[in-house]
Amino acid sequence: MTTVQDYIAQTPIPSYYQQYPQQTDLTWHFQRQTMRLLEHQNHVQDIWSQDYQTHHPQQQGDSDEEMDRQIDEALY
Repeated sequence: MTTVQDYIAQTPIPSYYQQYPQQTDLTWHFQRQTMRLLEHQNHVQDIWSQDYQTHHPQQQGDSDEEMDRQIDEALY
């Protein structure tokens, strides 16, 4: 145990700034991570939209005509 204590006493521990004198530019790393996140979000949204369309087919023509009729009744 005393050997370890002697070694620690004789060996100075460099400060963080001595170990890493220059600040690292992390811009590229964060841009890459942001792109990966956006790609993942888009993928999940596309899959969700496909599943939703499969289980809820649109009947757009009927609903548009019905909505127009209801708006006309409410306004006129």
